[in-house]
Amino acid sequence: MTATRLPPLARADSDLFAAARLRAARLQPYLASAVFSLVPVDAPGYGTFAVDRHWRVYVDMEQARRWGVEATAAVLLHEAHHVVRNHHERAARLDVDGSTHRLWNLAADAAINDDLVGEHLPLPDPILPRHLGAPDGGFEEQYFRRLLDDRDARDHETCGSGSGGAPAPVETSDEPADSGVDGVDDVDATAIRRAVAHDVVTAADRGDRVSPGLVLWARDLLDPQVPWRQLLRGALGRPARSVTSRGAPDWTRPDRRADSRPDFPRPGLRHQSPEVAVVVDTSASMERPLLDAAVTEINGMLRRTGVTSLTVIVCDVDAARPQRVRRLGDLALRGGGGTDMRVGIDAAAAGRPRPSIIVVLTDGYTPWPDEAPAGTTLIPVILDDAIPMPSGPGITPVRVGGDR
Repeated sequence: MTATRLPPLARADSDLFAAARLRAARLQPYLASAVFSLVPVDAPGYGTFAVDRHWRVYVDMEQARRWGVEATAAVLLHEAHHVVRNHHERAARLDVDGSTHRLWNLAADAAINDDLVGEHLPLPDPILPRHLGAPDGGFEEQYFRRLLDDRDARDHETCGSGSGGAPAPVETSDEPADSGVDGVDDVDATAIRRAVAHDVVTAADRGDRVSPGLVLWARDLLDPQVPWRQLLRGALGRPARSVTSRGAPDWTRPDRRADSRPDFPRPGLRHQSPEVAVVVDTSASMERPLLDAAVTEINGMLRRTGVTSLTVIVCDVDAARPQRVRRLGDLALRGGGGTDMRVGIDAAAAGRPRPSIIVVLTDGYTPWPDEAPAGTTLIPVILDDAIPMPSGPGITPVRVGGDR
């Protein structure tokens, strides 16, 4: 990192910023390495804070004095979350442009603030999921998709290029290495994110209070990259084998030990195939090549375990009538609306016979149940690498596609 050419904050401003940064690190200690990596840039008259993709945080210290140390600390944490969660690159994956960057910024702010307000941090005038007409606990991409369908969003000042929004008017446009302007380059940023992810997971495993969205992000970042077909076979194979290994009583087959107790009839055993339901996301954002690859793999795996037909439910925000098909690849998929896979999961679980395995093929831009339906294994197959994976009892997610 090169020497800074940015003018330092005035003494009084520097003391206030240092106090707020220390308070932020104490409020969320697992974010300390990120908070102390932020490079302050004086932005008098801007009226708020912003962050660029090089971790330079633009600060209006007059506004910070009006907020006070506690609220300024909360705002610093908000800006740190933007760069830690890699919002600018996630926006690029979604092709966010000049016409949609404010919607993405709103979605990212709502996902962050939901966690911070849940920890009773005094954020000034926070944007929350309810302001977007969305449920709490969702992901940035989920909120963004919702906003694309309803662009009547309130005016909102951008948090800067580090949030995936448009550059704030106070930002310097120079790269750190090119200009000598202090900042964090991509290599250092990756190292900081991994350090934060380790701290987040450690804190969560210790039982500390940690932002739920950040825990999902951290576990996803630190998960070792394993070929998805191997993961999918394992996820499908374990519950399938647990069903096929259990015998069902069958009075049409004599028990092999019946001769030893002719006065006490006993049924024989018949090995049964697992009952499998597949919920297919038919929203407009689904990537067809990845969907075809996952369908082919699932179909082959299930046929090897003795499954000859499947219950298939196509779903966007509504679940279609269940279909019984012998080859998943022969299914005609129609849809194109919003996305709520919980509806399809509920429809699958209500089927008779009740499935032992429910596979969900989706890009992941959907709310999820907190746990699998009773008596089932829920296997979400996520076709997009830009969104954290769902978790909960009985849920075994698998990601198909590129590495994060």
